[in-house]
Amino acid sequence: MCEAGVNVKVIQDALGHSDISTTLNIYADVTKELRKSEFENLDRQFAQWKVPEE
Repeated sequence: MCEAGVNVKVIQDALGHSDISTTLNIYADVTKELRKSEFENLDRQFAQWKVPEE
């Protein structure tokens, strides 16, 4: 669910965890694929923010 982009608070609620750290410690692993995808998204975002040179 985390890799699918589901909000971690929604996952917490669905699983009935009272503490978000329980959800994160058990279910929010970082895979190589997720890391690569997230950094590619960051690169695209940064590219949009660049100010054109004069």
